[in-house]
Amino acid sequence: MSDEVFSGNVYILIPAYLNKNAAFKQPLACEPHHKAFIDDLADKYNDEISSDVHKSLIRSYLGTFPLECFDDLESHFEQKCHQNAELFLSLHRKTGLAVITIRLFEKELPASQLLDRLSKGSLLFTNDCGEGVSIESLVAQWGVSVVTTSAKACLSTRQEIPQDVLPYYFANETYASKNMSAQITSKEFKHQMSTNVAQYDSSDIFVGKNSVIRIDRRNSEHEYPALASDGTFLFVLEALLYKEAAVVRTNKQVLIAIEQNDLLALEVLNKLTSEFSSTIPFWDIKIFNYLTAQQLANNLDERFGVNQHFELYEKNQQLLQYRINLKEGIEQEKKNNILYIIAVILFIFELAPHCYLLFTRILNGKWFSSVEFLSLIGAGISTALLAGLLVLFISYKQKKKNAKI
Repeated sequence: MSDEVFSGNVYILIPAYLNKNAAFKQPLACEPHHKAFIDDLADKYNDEISSDVHKSLIRSYLGTFPLECFDDLESHFEQKCHQNAELFLSLHRKTGLAVITIRLFEKELPASQLLDRLSKGSLLFTNDCGEGVSIESLVAQWGVSVVTTSAKACLSTRQEIPQDVLPYYFANETYASKNMSAQITSKEFKHQMSTNVAQYDSSDIFVGKNSVIRIDRRNSEHEYPALASDGTFLFVLEALLYKEAAVVRTNKQVLIAIEQNDLLALEVLNKLTSEFSSTIPFWDIKIFNYLTAQQLANNLDERFGVNQHFELYEKNQQLLQYRINLKEGIEQEKKNNILYIIAVILFIFELAPHCYLLFTRILNGKWFSSVEFLSLIGAGISTALLAGLLVLFISYKQKKKNAKI
């Protein structure tokens, strides 16, 4: 096996969202080449997206930070590769959804080792203070949370990638790992290597669960793919990650509500449902103007398994609904028991004096006068009616509750 060196552009896109009560502060103005990247994606959205989601998007350059691009277990100290990584944020103001893009532009690096770190959620940057920090800690200063388990990587190159290296890019594992001492032979990865989902002959696109390989076929004297060339694919990938960010964020909140008893309320469920409904534009199957872009998005969506997140969300939502109904049923049962006790106490206190009078009259051999007899009958009837109304009210509430369940 030869040493693995990838030559090209690496993009890591991570679904994210703005934390509640966090106010995003626009970073300082960026340099022209950063602005060119931002403007290119913005133009793609304006031209290619049919819905109005792009009208609420703001794009920002967050800074450039050294990124560790090596496998800790594989590289000797002198082989450890650090690359300057540019961070960009795309934020949808209306919903608070976001996508973080990490760009390594025109680089040569051991990409499989970087992908290995990504799969383990161990991306490590050096911040402005010279400290090693995770991506979660790095973007927290802007009030943003990331979902690293759903991160996607795009490797864009103009060079052919060796066939023995490709499976490791799809598996997100270090190539020629000393710890494994074995080669990947999975038929699934071989199928991904041979299935080109590109819609035009300007590139070849191969898709895995978390990685996309793009080989630029345009005629060019440049060694690396051009920004405009990558942008034709990146905007589709970003749109899909907004979709994934929507369902992952809501599902996380549903799980929190299920675990915390004080959040088991219909108001909470309604709030979560309304929040998720506001992200529907990202789920619109007709979001793209052109069928080629839509077909590419469908292929990526299927490989990424985004709908699996949605199915999990639906199951968790049903569980939350069940727990809310169960909790409210228990609370209603307690209220019913209290009403029963009140009815019994009321019945006793209302009839007790008359029962005492009846008992004393019997002992003394006297009977009730007509007035006393009518008073006793009236008290009994009124008490029975009141108790009956309480019972009917309790039964009605219980039937109504059962109908909801």
